[in-house]
Amino acid sequence: MEGVESEALAQTWGDVADDFVTEFCRRMLASLKRRDQRTRGEWYVSGLLSVPGRKSMRALAAVADHGAAEQSLHHFISDSSWAWAPVRQALARHLDRVLLPQAWVVESMAIPKAGAHSVGVAESFRFDLGRVVNSQQAYGVSLANEQLSAPVNWGLTLPPEWLEDEARRRRARIPDDVPAMSTEAGIVHTVAELAQPDWGLRRRPVVLDARTLDSAALVEQLTRRNVPFVMRVDGATRVVGFDPGRPGSGEALFQAQQLAERGKKLSKPVGWVDPEYAITRSLLVSGARVTLPAVRRPGTRQVPPQPLTLVGGWPMQKGRPGELWLSNLLEVPPAALLRLGRLTRRVGKDFTEVSTRVGMRDFEGRSYAGWHRHVTLCSVAHSILALSSARQQRYGTSHELSA
Repeated sequence: MEGVESEALAQTWGDVADDFVTEFCRRMLASLKRRDQRTRGEWYVSGLLSVPGRKSMRALAAVADHGAAEQSLHHFISDSSWAWAPVRQALARHLDRVLLPQAWVVESMAIPKAGAHSVGVAESFRFDLGRVVNSQQAYGVSLANEQLSAPVNWGLTLPPEWLEDEARRRRARIPDDVPAMSTEAGIVHTVAELAQPDWGLRRRPVVLDARTLDSAALVEQLTRRNVPFVMRVDGATRVVGFDPGRPGSGEALFQAQQLAERGKKLSKPVGWVDPEYAITRSLLVSGARVTLPAVRRPGTRQVPPQPLTLVGGWPMQKGRPGELWLSNLLEVPPAALLRLGRLTRRVGKDFTEVSTRVGMRDFEGRSYAGWHRHVTLCSVAHSILALSSARQQRYGTSHELSA
């Protein structure tokens, strides 16, 4: 099945119908008021879909096939006045209708940079690489089911040295109303935007991997906004719960890994779809009711401890590490919560195979607005490929997969 899926994606990549691209761009870019802006938007998306390798502005301009195209596209992305939010909203509404997503999945993205002038760039430690890198740190929110996913909203982490340096802020044209936020607050803000009425989306649980983040802060902020979530946490995360090995004992403080291991003997097998091989695998799953220890945070009102479900999942193969998830969806069985959590793998695979190939990390400009416009049009290109692939393979999505 892996070969079938990869082959279908390759065929889609190489042969997306021009009329599909034109019609999809026409609908997604309808909020752009001027005809020349809509034309340039279609040029840009067409270039993202057809140019091999790195998507430089010069390479994208070659698709338009006239001398002033590079300067024109650069102005359209970096210096124009069109708003990216309505484009993201139109894309999200369309995908919400045709993909029938199960969740809104947060995916982090590091964009390595050689210099110090790209907006938001800074040195930071990357756990996935095990070293300090000079990069921009961003996060996207995708609509996802077990077969397909596509990003619809983006946030860019802006370190204090970018927001507090007036000259640097002015050069990058960071708007005055963009405040300083922690990565956790930025993620919650970007997710919460999808729930606003002007997006017109059906509410879905938020799924994210918080092992390298402040999971307690995320739980607190998502709870304040009444956002349903399924969050992967580190084994050292502290939780308060009942020891399943000692019935009748009172609540105690545990590490999440410790409490989950004590309940492992009560686990049950559950199947999930592995996106790497398009086959169903089995996991042992357990669940326990917990709360997080109360933490006083300066400047915020203390929220009473909220009941959560701690889910432990272990591969059937011996010796493989388990995983831990926290959720405020108390009525949802642990097996279903784990399957929702595993949508992070779907999004990760699609980001690598589609978003990266349409140039999500390739923006060469230095402005805040330019970066946001670039990733927005990359999201449109990603969606074109995802929907084209779905039409070929007839996945279990809505029958209306056309533009």
